[in-house]
Amino acid sequence: MTIPSTSAPSFKRESLLNRLLNSNAVFGVAVAVITALLVCFYGMLHMNMDEISAETEALKERPYTVAVAAGRAETLLMQLRTLDDRLTFTRSDETVDSVRSEFEEIDGELRERLAVIAERHRIDAATAQSLAKQYEEFRLRQNRLIELAATSSTEEVTRFLEEDIDPLLDSMLAADADVIAGASRSFDQLYETAADTRADTLLTATVLMVAVVGAFALFIIVIRRKNLQQEHLQVSLRHAREREQEANEAKSRFLSNVSHDIRTPLTAIIGLTDISIEHAAERDRVSESLAKIKLSSHHLLNLVNDVLDMSKIESGRIDIGHAPFDVCDLVEMLVSIVRPQADTKHLDFVVGRCDVRPGLVVGDEVRVSQVLINLLGNAVKYTEPYGTVRFSVTELDGDEAERVCAEGLCDARAAVAEGRVLRVMKFVVEDDGVGMSPEFVAHIFDPFEREDVPSRSSEEGTGLGMAIAKSLVERMGGSIDVESARGRGSRFTLLLPVEHYEGGEGVRSGLDPAAVSRRKAQDGRCDSLAELEGAWSGARVLLAEDDEIVGEIAEELIGRTGATIDRVWDGAEAVEALERAAVGTYDLVFMDVQMPRMDGLEAARAIVADCERSGRAHPPIIAMTANAYVEDRKRAYDAGMDGYAVKPIVKEEIFKLFRTYVPLDGKRA
Repeated sequence: MTIPSTSAPSFKRESLLNRLLNSNAVFGVAVAVITALLVCFYGMLHMNMDEISAETEALKERPYTVAVAAGRAETLLMQLRTLDDRLTFTRSDETVDSVRSEFEEIDGELRERLAVIAERHRIDAATAQSLAKQYEEFRLRQNRLIELAATSSTEEVTRFLEEDIDPLLDSMLAADADVIAGASRSFDQLYETAADTRADTLLTATVLMVAVVGAFALFIIVIRRKNLQQEHLQVSLRHAREREQEANEAKSRFLSNVSHDIRTPLTAIIGLTDISIEHAAERDRVSESLAKIKLSSHHLLNLVNDVLDMSKIESGRIDIGHAPFDVCDLVEMLVSIVRPQADTKHLDFVVGRCDVRPGLVVGDEVRVSQVLINLLGNAVKYTEPYGTVRFSVTELDGDEAERVCAEGLCDARAAVAEGRVLRVMKFVVEDDGVGMSPEFVAHIFDPFEREDVPSRSSEEGTGLGMAIAKSLVERMGGSIDVESARGRGSRFTLLLPVEHYEGGEGVRSGLDPAAVSRRKAQDGRCDSLAELEGAWSGARVLLAEDDEIVGEIAEELIGRTGATIDRVWDGAEAVEALERAAVGTYDLVFMDVQMPRMDGLEAARAIVADCERSGRAHPPIIAMTANAYVEDRKRAYDAGMDGYAVKPIVKEEIFKLFRTYVPLDGKRA
């Protein structure tokens, strides 16, 4: 079929029109033209409305300015009332100075506002003038109040407020409200008329303009939102992939480190055990192997503790204790632990004077010592033989403590408001060892980080110690900083806020005062473990432990005290044994926490309850468990237990518990 020649030009014109209508350029031109016309129309209307607005604003200038000034004056008067009320609660020099300073700031602005009211308020000039005069009288009374706050009693300050300040404030607020009401009435009616006129005039233009602009805006918003969502999704996916990759790499490094570091002491334990068996007749060889086995066992235990601590910290389940302790005693304990290690490497271990004020402080002694032992241990570990390690502790004076608190270390104002006295301790650990590179220093507190330095390839660790230290210090409200240079050594500075203990002599959590007194009375009688072996030959102990090997070890260690031991295998048997025994039969009960049938906590609760019903005192109950966290100790004490021993239990811990709870004559008082 052929198309008539007369229709061909018409078809071409239609096709061209469709292409033009579908063209983005034509669409843009059309939109621009329509928008321009609408804008011109809207502009003409706007010009007309501006003329009306100009007349309205001219009439509104005075009352509007007065209303704004009066409104602000009302706010400032209320601030003055709140400011004065502070003096009834606290009248320290700092508070009085703060009130005086803030009043001076408010006074300047308030006088400006009242001057505007007096100048422009023509509806009720008498009220405006009266308000200004009342404020001049108030200023005199306010200065008198500040002087009274600094020198007089609370009753005098309160009475002056109620009789001289508050009534005058109420009067000024009432006058100010009258000014606001008068100013508002003068232009409300005119504005309502003008607003109706403008609304009617603008309605037609606004509807059309809103329709067009709204369509454009909606389109742009939808497209933009989709683009943003897509961008955010892509960024989130990228970050998720990066975090997952980093986490996998960190876990891989951690597993590699842990696998190596656990296998190292395990290999030593297994190998040295085989050597001991093969050379059983060689006493010196066996003793040397056993000493190395003990060292490797302690290292393995430290690795497990680090992993558990990091897990607790990352899950947010680690608790910080609050108990009184002596900082200088803590330093002496740390020195006694670290000095033998330093002597072994022929290091010069220099300990500065414990420069702190007398008295106990409140904090978590265990966590503080954990952090400091980590820092001191690293200093000894990474310092070459015949090098120097320095350790010092000082208490910041008042000005310096306030400065570090102002920098965000602690909230001194909150502490004062709560009646607490904050003290800031500064611990410094410094060495001239191998040091660290700047790149590693930037990541030293990241988990699983260890610097890959050939000279340190033999050093043991999982890279968790510094991360744990940093997290614990921050949980205790402190800060830890490091300065280091390769080949020149390192310097760690720990700032730790603690509360001053206002009570008497501190008693550690979980120990009753009588037990502490008994222990102190015995401290002067026997000091060495060798002298104490067999010293409690008249005592009788109940041991509840379900594990055969652990029980055998516990019996051996307890037996060195000379005490007689009765062994049971779970909590239920322990309860039954105490029910059958006569009053005073057992001087001490060692109770494993996790046991079949009835665990140690349930058994302790049953023993305490039975003794309370019968009106007799229960023997001291010592929890034996591998769980060493604060919340675990709290559960044990809540169950009625008296002491806490963390597995693996050593001989020193056993003797310490006996000295605390059992008199040397073998019978409790």
